[in-house]
Amino acid sequence: MLIRKPAKPKCGEANCAVCGKALDKISTCPGVCPECARNRPEEGSAHITQVHAESHCMFGLPSKAPRNPEGALCSLCFHRCRMGEDQRGYCGVRYGNPASMRKDGRSRAQVSFYYDPLPTNCVADWVCPGGTGAGFPMYANDSGPEAGYYNLAVFFEACNFNCLYCQNWTFRKRQLCPQWVKGEALEKALRPDTSCICFFGGDPGPQLPFAFRFAEAARLKNPEKIMRICWETNGAMEKPWLNKMIYLSKQSGGCIKIDLKAWSPGTHHALCGWGNKQVLDNFARVAEHVSERPDPPLLVASTPLVPGYIDEYEVGKLARFIAHINPDIPYALLAFAPQFLMDDSPTTSAEQAQACLKAAKEAGLTRVRIGNRHLLI
Repeated sequence: MLIRKPAKPKCGEANCAVCGKALDKISTCPGVCPECARNRPEEGSAHITQVHAESHCMFGLPSKAPRNPEGALCSLCFHRCRMGEDQRGYCGVRYGNPASMRKDGRSRAQVSFYYDPLPTNCVADWVCPGGTGAGFPMYANDSGPEAGYYNLAVFFEACNFNCLYCQNWTFRKRQLCPQWVKGEALEKALRPDTSCICFFGGDPGPQLPFAFRFAEAARLKNPEKIMRICWETNGAMEKPWLNKMIYLSKQSGGCIKIDLKAWSPGTHHALCGWGNKQVLDNFARVAEHVSERPDPPLLVASTPLVPGYIDEYEVGKLARFIAHINPDIPYALLAFAPQFLMDDSPTTSAEQAQACLKAAKEAGLTRVRIGNRHLLI
């Protein structure tokens, strides 16, 4: 099936749905200017909700989380979908029938995987064992970068957010005809030179039971080896599942990388389709365990610098939130390249990146960097 992006006005031909301001220097999607998204969220909410609903339906996914009072409950994330037997959950992984609830995202997953030589371009490579040797000799094979070792990168082809700028949005196409993979296939892929496994996507959240099964099997199979378990996630899972992530990463020397996409709830809604309360709550929960294993860092934060929307105000607020918890938590500011429905956005400028870097440092953080520098203009 051919998937086309929804038609939308070209940059410079669209106006903010709230204040009427021309969107001539930012993306025309979501159609609400950064100021109104942040400061007048109630007025733009209906328009933004409709944009996200339509873009989600492009891929045969529900326009909103199902709420069938007699349906099966999925308790993995904040959506807590209740699905009838033929109803699909918001993330697209499972239906409400017993067979799907029992196996989909649990004994099998919509997933692809590949090997990355270390050190790799991981969000945390500047502080993690694979990139720096942090935690040597307990958690790293070398006192410096782990040259000669590999990361097994496990990409989950589902997500419980709907980011309009998603850098990996093409996984939605594969969800139309999902390729299911069983845990045994991943176990066979493990190699003697594998020193870390990174679950990312999409997001691992909708298929966490599968990830846990494989991670535990991988560590049991190699009990004497360093086998770090890492996550790149939006942080929107329910707390019992988050607790298990914390345990696995803390014990193995891995890290949990949470993408803090925006501070203002309205901005987060505009860009991602949903609010950020659970993300911030979960970030703080992981941070409670940072002192239990400071080296290598258990928790790493990142934020994509979306032009217009994610500026020094948003970054400064996020940085103050992080610094109030622990000023030594590493924070990566990621240069942004236009993608998906925000493909008419400009790329992050060096000026924007430097202003955000300054704001993060002034907020009290001690470990901040700009990532994806090659994208800066």
